[in-house]
Amino acid sequence: MYDMMGVGWTIDTVNFWGGFIRMLFPFSVGMLLARTFKPRKVKGAFWICSLVLVVLFAVPYIPSANGISLNSLYEFVCIACIFPALVWLGACGSASGVTSKANRFLGDLSYPLYIVHYPIMYVFYAWLIKNDIYTLGDCWSVALLVIVSSIALAYICLKFYDEPVRRWLSKGKTLK
Repeated sequence: MYDMMGVGWTIDTVNFWGGFIRMLFPFSVGMLLARTFKPRKVKGAFWICSLVLVVLFAVPYIPSANGISLNSLYEFVCIACIFPALVWLGACGSASGVTSKANRFLGDLSYPLYIVHYPIMYVFYAWLIKNDIYTLGDCWSVALLVIVSSIALAYICLKFYDEPVRRWLSKGKTLK
């Protein structure tokens, strides 16, 4: 029906239950991995995981064939099998030097970026729809601006909100 796993954005029947499963599955798998994790040394885990993610995210939309949603199947295999394996693999690696600094920066930036990218993306989507733009070739410069501005705003939120609040909370302060 939807030809993708991107459900859960409204409260109609398919979206509600699809979104419920979409949120419950990764949480449950994450808890399972956390409780059963047996660390092993994997050299270059960061670079292996990075390469696999680049390859997976580079796969374009896969059209349905013979009534089977190949795009949904691809997304399901990624979500149910490959992504948990990448989390395990990443947890088995260790980093130093530039890789360690990159991991720290990306980890610190991940939550603020998660928060700020949605409003920026919806403004971008509205602009695309208003101007009838449907290809990357027609909007690549604005898409690049969206990426850069999302990262910049996330960094500002990290430095001026997230880190100060975390420092304040770590001092044992409570809200009264």
